[in-house]
Amino acid sequence: MIRKAEREQRQAITRYNQQVRQHNAEVKRGINDYNRDVDRYNAALRKRKREVDAHNVRVRRDRQRLLNEVRRLERQASSTRYVPVQASFSVLNEAYQRVNVEAESWTDAGGALADLAETETANSAAATNALLGEQAEAPREHTNITDELLVISDDLDRRWRGALFALDSRNPDAARHFCTSSREILTRMIEVEAPDDVVLAAVPDCVKLDNGRPIRRDKIGYLLSKSGADHESMLSFVETDVDDVLKLFRVFNDATHGDAGTLELKALRALKRRVEGAIRFLSAIARPAT
Repeated sequence: MIRKAEREQRQAITRYNQQVRQHNAEVKRGINDYNRDVDRYNAALRKRKREVDAHNVRVRRDRQRLLNEVRRLERQASSTRYVPVQASFSVLNEAYQRVNVEAESWTDAGGALADLAETETANSAAATNALLGEQAEAPREHTNITDELLVISDDLDRRWRGALFALDSRNPDAARHFCTSSREILTRMIEVEAPDDVVLAAVPDCVKLDNGRPIRRDKIGYLLSKSGADHESMLSFVETDVDDVLKLFRVFNDATHGDAGTLELKALRALKRRVEGAIRFLSAIARPAT
């Protein structure tokens, strides 16, 4: 009876110790899981902070760049040859200022587009300065376009590569070739991403041309509504931005003939940067990042 009692006591102690070890293991796993969750949360916070800091740096840099380009433009003497470009930039800058004021209250995708709108405005000022003869430091030769066109159309991507190939200071027709291809690319981007039948179905009361097709403004409005950024000031800015680039094409084309002669490489680079920005801007509208 004594041995049986001792055996039962040892068994009870063993069971108790097992339960204690099991409990301690569960507590340790819980602590480890909690610590991992805390580490992941803190890592996500650090990553978000880095992203916010980087975003703020870009915003401050782009804002300063816009101010610098506007100051350069104000220093320059007006030129009758380039009055349309100067006037176009003035209209674009006013459209951006409206976006900048309203964007402070936006909590949707419009906020990200507002940052790109600032870059577009600065690029427009830089291209205008290039035509008038004063440029900031020339951008690098490589293109900033990656797969923005490729995801829309192989043909558009090939056209862009061909346009870059033609953009050579030794080519007297560089601006004309580049502008012709770029105009087609920007126009086709809108047409591919906002087909007539789709826009007509989505916006049956849209304004139509004589041939029954929706006007470009309604196509842009359709794209903005898809991206969740259909603000009136943003719509006006995008339409004005496209008009600004198209006017720039006409002036650059004219500048390669007659008294103007061949444009300098810096002017061609400013034109390239302006078009690259417009392509990325339209791409962000048509296919916003998820």
